[in-house]
Amino acid sequence: MAASPLFWPLPPHLVLVPAGLILALTLASTWGQLSWRALDWVHLSGQVGVQARLPVAVAAGAAALAAARFARPSLVFAQPWQPRMERDVPLRHARVVTGWCLGAYLVGLLPLTAAVAVRGAGAPDPVPVLGALTGFAALTLLGYLCGVALRGLIAVPVAVGLVFVLTSLPLVADAWTALSLQLPFTPSLGMRESLPLGLYRLGFFLLLATAVAWTAVWLLRAPRRWSAAQVTAVAAVAAAAVLPHLYAFPLVTYAPGGSEVCAEREGVRYCVHEGHADELSLITDLAAPVFAAYGSTDAVPAQVRDHSLAAGDDEVLSDAEHGVLWMRVYPGWDPYQEVPAAAAGWLVPDVFVCGSEGVGGTDEGATPEQRRMSALVEFEAWLASRSFPDSSGDGPLAGADPDGVREWIDRNEDRLAACEVEPEELPWRP
Repeated sequence: MAASPLFWPLPPHLVLVPAGLILALTLASTWGQLSWRALDWVHLSGQVGVQARLPVAVAAGAAALAAARFARPSLVFAQPWQPRMERDVPLRHARVVTGWCLGAYLVGLLPLTAAVAVRGAGAPDPVPVLGALTGFAALTLLGYLCGVALRGLIAVPVAVGLVFVLTSLPLVADAWTALSLQLPFTPSLGMRESLPLGLYRLGFFLLLATAVAWTAVWLLRAPRRWSAAQVTAVAAVAAAAVLPHLYAFPLVTYAPGGSEVCAEREGVRYCVHEGHADELSLITDLAAPVFAAYGSTDAVPAQVRDHSLAAGDDEVLSDAEHGVLWMRVYPGWDPYQEVPAAAAGWLVPDVFVCGSEGVGGTDEGATPEQRRMSALVEFEAWLASRSFPDSSGDGPLAGADPDGVREWIDRNEDRLAACEVEPEELPWRP
């Protein structure tokens, strides 16, 4: 069989087809992010692992197919007694499949990387990136091992399914995060994946790649002889897979580096991370009308701060008692939805204060608590709508006079806080 040096000893189509599929999958899954607001390098560093879930399953399937077709003992060039089956043939197979598939994946990430380079803030986080790329290679080798062990086309769905499950486990339980490619969520500016977790993942995948490669060679060797180094590598992988279930690694840490950019309007100070400076005027424009519509200066927060500026959970929790509204600004966020909702949510009592477990309703079977809860929900919706006073339309909230509502709030502020207002009392109700 003739093959180009770039593919030898595999036929070109065996690696070009999965590489093309990986490229298409990566471009399709990241294309929508190119126009996202507030892109940053921390987000991109996490996306290297997040976006690899499907591509690495394809790569594992391609590696399994290569092993099943070109390492089976019925082939004249793949006899177990041949010296090159010791390492030469499996190494060449793995190198070609991994190189093409991983290369296609990295090419697919280039548009998102370019978008972040142009508009993104912060700095790349190298440890998660290295861990994800090492994991991509290790899981591709795991697919090759499936092909060597099963020696048939059944190895392809087995490898794809096994790798997909392994990359999905962090979405089920946090303990698997140290053994997979990604966090259950993607951190953004102001946060970073914890260094112990990232280093553990990197070490685990290096161990896994070593153990899988040695095990594949052992299965192809005749006679099969375990070495002390091979046994140690396999045992180390088993021990490393258990440890995160006994010790919970912290997933992320706060990293609020960078200065803040602030503005003030109507007595409220608005501050964002310097990397989110473009969002400051929009946050101010959307939140200020909500606070103005409520009227009471005692209820309005003294500051609205970007969560990327927080130094820890304690600061976020304690500052809420001192008039600080923390607002999350992250890649892909929709300020037109989230800013009015956050501002209105600050002014309205907690949804559980009515004793209805946050469930509101005005139908015939609704309890008094649920009816009062529905009044709070409707009141919050009216406050949020103040960010867009010209788009109220003909709905039930459109006819409310802002000055009249503000006077009503002054008279009923204590009753609103105690969840004692009935839906019929709302000022826009006939």
